[in-house]
Amino acid sequence: MQIAESKKIRKTDFFKELGLSYANFKGMQKNTGLNSDAVVTILAKHTDINPTWLIIGEGRMYRHDETLVRDDGEFYNEPIVVNEIEHTLIDALKLVISSQEKTIFSLEKQVIILEQEVQNLKKK
Repeated sequence: MQIAESKKIRKTDFFKELGLSYANFKGMQKNTGLNSDAVVTILAKHTDINPTWLIIGEGRMYRHDETLVRDDGEFYNEPIVVNEIEHTLIDALKLVISSQEKTIFSLEKQVIILEQEVQNLKKK
């Protein structure tokens, strides 16, 4: 996963920290979208990740790409306040819900088409 690579964390350690199975992100599984639980878990543990990027792959990976420099020359990212984290999670969940609604709509269409095919086959 790109987050683990970007943060220089071993993938197995990254998934273990999140309580997720690395096996769910290998092979054919890696081509499927994240479920809402995984999205919430990742965003809760890695608050610097941009939820839009995580869910639909648009925009930058990190929410705050600007790195700040302290007076002593050290780099740091400005801390994110809890209220902002809550809004991020809510926004992420809204994106997940929207995506799932589109999937449901598409599947409902497929069911109607298949039901029509079954009826046609019964008539034969």
